[in-house]
Amino acid sequence: MNDVTDFLWVAKYRPRKIADTILPVEMKTTFQEFVSQGNIPNLLLSGRAGIGKTTVARAMLDEIGADYLIINGSNEGRSIEVLRVDIANFASTVSFAGGRKYIILDEADGLGAAVQAALRNFMEEFSSNCGFILTCNFKNKIIEPLRSRCSVIDFTIPPAQKAKIAAQFFKRTCHILETEGVKYDPKTVAELI
Repeated sequence: MNDVTDFLWVAKYRPRKIADTILPVEMKTTFQEFVSQGNIPNLLLSGRAGIGKTTVARAMLDEIGADYLIINGSNEGRSIEVLRVDIANFASTVSFAGGRKYIILDEADGLGAAVQAALRNFMEEFSSNCGFILTCNFKNKIIEPLRSRCSVIDFTIPPAQKAKIAAQFFKRTCHILETEGVKYDPKTVAELI
């Protein structure tokens, strides 16, 4: 049987390196500096859905070869048990790859206030062994004590860079369609982007 990445283009073509992401220049430079240092700080990545927050988190960690766990805050993260069991078990053990481990809390704005409050303690308790990357659509739904423990990066596209980024998306989309053998109308792709 084929791997799921053979069927889901979002997985198959997800950038695996920061250099392959489509981001504003300053943001891409910031993430590349984290990778070059080989150590990602606790981060809160905020912005609208589908803008690339989780992709960036995964690409950075893949690039530095870190062990990581992804927890969806909207689904799995509503229970304090997820913190007590999954996060504590992962964060308290040594990485097979060496170095720090990381937890990506995707859709962290879906975590309840009690879970967020408990998470703040886990971030401190396991700070020597484990880093945290939180993604959210609405950073105002993240309690201040968590925001203060993270470097906050807003995924916004400056107006001056929108045309350049749209052109990069157009080129990437056309490449994927050609690779998959899909006939397309460039005008239709441009309208979608």
